Amino acid sequence: MKLVWRFGNVFHRDTHAVSFSLEYIMISGIAILFFSTVALTAGMMLTDIPTDIAATQQFNDIGNDISTKLIMFYLIAPENGTLNTSLTMPPAIGRHTYTVRMSTSGTTDQQVIIDADDIDINISYTVNGIGASIPIDGETHSASGRHRLCFVSK
Repeated sequence: MKLVWRFGNVFHRDTHAVSFSLEYIMISGIAILFFSTVALTAGMMLTDIPTDIAATQQFNDIGNDISTKLIMFYLIAPENGTLNTSLTMPPAIGRHTYTVRMSTSGTTDQQVIIDADDIDINISYTVNGIGASIPIDGETHSASGRHRLCFVSK
């Protein structure tokens, strides 16, 4: 773009001011586009992914706690009697509720399955060999309040 102006019968061409202004507008536009793209994608990279990793680790901690209590039941279970213990489970992990299922599913292995409701996390623990002695079946939801493991032997 060239600026042409007339002074009398003489035409003068001055392109320096236009070139600096156009360069400033182009570089500013590219920088704004770049930074807005980074700002929109950085939210997921900086918040969602670390939150899901931390949630998975906390789900693992809950599964380990339940598995430990099941093994303690196996070790101290009386031939005739009952055992009760409470499970400490937070109502939500990283704003995600979850369901804990325990089953023997026809084998001698006890499985503890933790399934998050609104994200794709499904963790399964196998406690080998105790399903034949202590068959524990059932499920609980994290938001249901108090949680207990009960063993009744007859």
